[in-house]
Amino acid sequence: MKSQRLTNTCGFQHFRFHALALGVLLLGAPGCQPDTSDEGLDTSTGTVEGGLRVANSLTTQALVLNAISTNPWANDLVAAGGLAPLFHPVTGNTYLRLQLRDVDAQRFMSYLVSCALPAGNTVAWKDPLTSTVRTWEGKAGLCPQWELGAPTDVCKRRVSSCLLARNNALGRRVELSMRGEDPLQPTLFSLETETRPVEYDPDLGNARVPSYETCTSTQLGVSRDCGWTADFIGRCTPGQTVRLGTGGKAPDQCTTGSALGSSSGARMMLRVCDGIIGCDQGSDRNLGQSQGTCATTNAAVTFTCGSGFFNVMSAPYDSSLTGAVNVAVETSTSAATSYRLSEKAVYRVREGAYYGNIFDSTALATKVFVDDTGHLVGKDQIIQGSVYKKMFSCQAPEWTNEAAYASHRVCALPGSGANCAAKPVGDCFNYSNPLASKCKKDDGAVVWGDGDFEECYDPSGTLWNEPITVFLNEPCGLMPGAPADSCVWRGSSTSKK
Repeated sequence: MKSQRLTNTCGFQHFRFHALALGVLLLGAPGCQPDTSDEGLDTSTGTVEGGLRVANSLTTQALVLNAISTNPWANDLVAAGGLAPLFHPVTGNTYLRLQLRDVDAQRFMSYLVSCALPAGNTVAWKDPLTSTVRTWEGKAGLCPQWELGAPTDVCKRRVSSCLLARNNALGRRVELSMRGEDPLQPTLFSLETETRPVEYDPDLGNARVPSYETCTSTQLGVSRDCGWTADFIGRCTPGQTVRLGTGGKAPDQCTTGSALGSSSGARMMLRVCDGIIGCDQGSDRNLGQSQGTCATTNAAVTFTCGSGFFNVMSAPYDSSLTGAVNVAVETSTSAATSYRLSEKAVYRVREGAYYGNIFDSTALATKVFVDDTGHLVGKDQIIQGSVYKKMFSCQAPEWTNEAAYASHRVCALPGSGANCAAKPVGDCFNYSNPLASKCKKDDGAVVWGDGDFEECYDPSGTLWNEPITVFLNEPCGLMPGAPADSCVWRGSSTSKK
């Protein structure tokens, strides 16, 4: 597999996977660091890179202590049957329905279905706390057969990797790119060639940015915080002046400049936000907005580049109307400015790989369950190390302190190394001592340069062929407030060790 974008919100993040065929990388080859440019996507083998975005917000605590996956009896049931019949609101398994009295079990199942089933497929279930029939939504499509029948071992391992990759201690919703290889389904996880801005803001409690919501009544003008649409993401040099538009001249070049971009339909407006997440009128990330420039109703914006990434939103001046935009960026002043970035260009920070099997009831360090009286048992435990004895993580060699990062990434109580979702095993790849690497390859060969770790080992020497490699937009996005030395990403592997 090679890449899909998903969201990490339940202690998980948005991530992406790549679907690629298996490749060969000679251990110890000099200069084997991943290429972070947009170029070099090799489609000569017939494989395609594309993308899928999902939410990463599953908290580590919910992942490691819930009445489904940490319950050996429920774990066995889920691993051996189809999700739709097992959780059917009327005829589903009564024991599993009892376990859904644990809200963390509900969250776990939401992410399991999101990882396993494709977009558009759902699993209906009855909430035992409210007697309401609800649905879990598919997204990544890593194991479609699980909807109606038992998953294969490969399916279970791949979905386990997905679940682990999408967890974080704080439940902070972060967009990420997940990459890997599947020789039997080479287009299962493809990279997006053009990437849309993120619509959910972790600083707003993982809520959707209000400006992306539909207006409840007709509103006019650029200051409103509803009825906006995400366009695309761009890159620039911090401190640089950037100009873009949808048919207007930049406001500082009314007499000398040329019109930038175009629009059709209704009169259209623009808003530019710093980073990759959309913004509202009063947000600190709002870099500029326009409902017309140079005595015209054609929109254009001049702004100063902030973080190095920016994203654009558009909206009709009259929220009851519809229109379309073609945003164009002035590039004559700096070749470093680009727009409509690919997934690979946006998600450049290689984090590490995740692999193993959550669905092995004999490899649980504890158990959590709802008893016949409805009492939740085992929820407040503190388990040293990993609750899942067959789940593992390795870190990219680009980190300054891989061990510290890994602990904060996979443990609910990182300071004590307790309630972890996996066992951190060290460097995924060690360039100065390849034999110490936990993975045989630091880049699958079908699409060179995307940096997916392949053929990874656990401490017992067992080989896992379904790792998922995570790439982030910013190093500390998943761990705000973590010690500074735990999330320093150097951006190059060759100087390490």
